[in-house]
Amino acid sequence: MPRLSSSRLRALRRRLRLKKRREKTLLEVYQTKLVESLRELRIPLLLLHFSLSVGTLGYMFLSGGNFIDSLYMTVITIGTIGFGEIAEGSETPQGRIFTTFLSLMGIGVFTTSVTVVIRVFLVGDVVNLIRYIRMLSQIEKLKDHAIVCGYNKTSAWLVEALRKRKIDFVVVDAREGALKYVQLHNIKYFVSEEPYKKTALLSAGIKRAKYLVANMEQEAENIAVIVTARLLEPDREKLYIYSTAPTDGSAQKLEELGANKVIVPDKLIANRIFSYMLHEAGGFVSDLFDRIAYGEEAELEIVEIKVSERSALAGKKLKDIDLRRVYGVTVIGIRRSDGSLELTVSGDTQIEEGDVLLLLGRPVNVKKAMNFYREVLT
Repeated sequence: MPRLSSSRLRALRRRLRLKKRREKTLLEVYQTKLVESLRELRIPLLLLHFSLSVGTLGYMFLSGGNFIDSLYMTVITIGTIGFGEIAEGSETPQGRIFTTFLSLMGIGVFTTSVTVVIRVFLVGDVVNLIRYIRMLSQIEKLKDHAIVCGYNKTSAWLVEALRKRKIDFVVVDAREGALKYVQLHNIKYFVSEEPYKKTALLSAGIKRAKYLVANMEQEAENIAVIVTARLLEPDREKLYIYSTAPTDGSAQKLEELGANKVIVPDKLIANRIFSYMLHEAGGFVSDLFDRIAYGEEAELEIVEIKVSERSALAGKKLKDIDLRRVYGVTVIGIRRSDGSLELTVSGDTQIEEGDVLLLLGRPVNVKKAMNFYREVLT
């Protein structure tokens, strides 16, 4: 057998040490808790099994091998039911002596077993552990879902919007008040851990998620969530992180730390009010575009599609794609790579690398067009 070189041996040892230091996922942690809880049942169940075996074999010996009557007699004796002497031979002096000792032994075993089972399943909360393990297993199957870190009023509105668009989501929050609202609002997937912990985000499926929303109460908590998330998934094009901040300066800091977009709520509200002031005739235009932009309009949707460097669309004209005829969506504008916005587009408008196409159409048609883009952009 060939000997390993010293360098390969050191590398192997290093990998083994890393495996040993690997943090357990929440699924593994709760599976361990379940096993430890069920482990308490071993001795009581073993004693109960021993009592049933001794009693059944004893009555079979007395009755000449009648298994059914012997087992039944053992159960009613240990369970203190006492319907009478059913098995043959149990009415004899030897049978009654055996029944007496079996009762003394079995009553203690039976009551102890029942007490332990009740304590394990009620006090040990085994049923909820099983439900939580099942939920964590289902989360592991999610893909392109959203992770909402911190559950409050804003998160509740966000969750409702995600439900309308049938986007799977996982709520991550460890606060007792938040967990009550999670149960009240019938949240299907949640992780009751601090969102800035690696184990919490990994258990929420950050490696397979498409969006992450850092919506914690404190700015420092949002920073911790964003930094941890970017350490686990550095690619900004694979995981989109969104958050809120009290000022433009804080928003810029969070974006530098790894957020794709940070919203300043007060500024957003002010701009929305101002847009209504500009359209004082009724605000229909502002309201329409706001509803489209915020996903509140069921009939129309605007999405952005970025043309990557290796895209098959680069160098083609819009008429070559003909999205309006094929998918029923319209390219209403192009954000060029230099930052300029081109709104007067036509069939002869050429697509270039780094462009961002603005698509307008019904949600179902936009979804089909986006699927088409995903195929040609890879």
